[in-house]
Amino acid sequence: MIVGSGGREHCLAWKVSQSKLVDKIYCAPGNGGMSEIGECVPLESLPDLVSFAQEEKIDLTLVGPEAPLSQGIVDLFEDRSLPIIGPDQRGALLESSKIFAKNFMEKYRIPTASFETFDDYNDAVDYLKKRDTYPLVIKADGLAGGKGVYITYDVDEAIDALGELMVDLKFGNAGERVVIEDFLEGEEATMMVLWDGKSCFLLPSSQDHKRVGEGDIGPNTGGMGAYSPAPVIDEIVRGKVEKNIVHPLLEGIKKEELKYRGVIYLGIMVDKKKEPWVLEFNVRLGDPETQVVLPRINNDWLEVNLAIWEGKLSEVKFSVSDFPVLGVVLASKGYPGNYEIGKKISGLEKFPNRIDDEVLVFHAGTEKGDDGFYTAGGRVLNVCARGKTLREAKDKVYRAITEIHFENVYYRRDIGFRAIGEK
Repeated sequence: MIVGSGGREHCLAWKVSQSKLVDKIYCAPGNGGMSEIGECVPLESLPDLVSFAQEEKIDLTLVGPEAPLSQGIVDLFEDRSLPIIGPDQRGALLESSKIFAKNFMEKYRIPTASFETFDDYNDAVDYLKKRDTYPLVIKADGLAGGKGVYITYDVDEAIDALGELMVDLKFGNAGERVVIEDFLEGEEATMMVLWDGKSCFLLPSSQDHKRVGEGDIGPNTGGMGAYSPAPVIDEIVRGKVEKNIVHPLLEGIKKEELKYRGVIYLGIMVDKKKEPWVLEFNVRLGDPETQVVLPRINNDWLEVNLAIWEGKLSEVKFSVSDFPVLGVVLASKGYPGNYEIGKKISGLEKFPNRIDDEVLVFHAGTEKGDDGFYTAGGRVLNVCARGKTLREAKDKVYRAITEIHFENVYYRRDIGFRAIGEK
């Protein structure tokens, strides 16, 4: 069973469906694209998911989004001896609480920006007024769908951001506590680590484009596109990530006795001196990074996850394609704000997502009707392509996008500009 309904989950279903071990895939709740791979079941509550897994004798459950993990889905499944990949609720605090994560990094000497934490609005305002160096980054402590982060360039802007989080509660209870941290300058990238409690494997690097506008301007989104590998993570930087971040992180997980089997996502800033700093942890695969990383993994993804469950990750011989992959998100106009749904999508029949296809289209906010697919969310599709170079992959993606249409489609035309050197 694959839990979730986004582009990451469609990519997971696509990858898992290639395994010879698979008899049946359930998607809970799934999306339009996933309905063509497995059986979509309208389940989202944790008790319903547990009951369904028991009734259907699900052999393994993969969880895409962070919310079920933070709510304790792994604890509930393991209480019933149901195999599932991911951290328990306490381990999920590495993502669900920015304050927990920052304190963890400080304790285990993992490089991250200097920070202060606040649960009182007036105390936070007083701190901002005393600061004489900007920009500062203000983050909601809890889960905010990747949107609860503000980069502020002066005290007035910082106080406004604080008001949205702590007074207006723009992201609900997530903003009741905040982290205020120094701004790190450099280039962002993503490393995702597989961990079975004893050994780890670093998946290929990637880079997300979080801002809605070209040139990385405008509000944060869940991600407008990605590519893998990220040139900023060269062999020198990768070695530093492994030594200075991954090793102390995993040592900390063991010392804190966090029950953790699954993926640890490292959001990293690489500065001008090629030093990596942790911006954030996530406790699951990234979206849209998954859609450009998994097509580069030649292994049977189900076998990999069974090895994680059984504590045998060290026995897996990984094979990674040299061909880079680039992906662009097609969104509904207005995203990440208000947007319309129910728009008919045309052109998808040209992209059947066969294993060796150079262009792959993963569904996110879609639903399947009697006469085809319709938009059902802000981020609608992920159009991805392999190429001998990133430039070739990019060209293939944007050519493919001209074959797909829905009313008021919006997408960035500069995905990959940092790596390719052009906008």
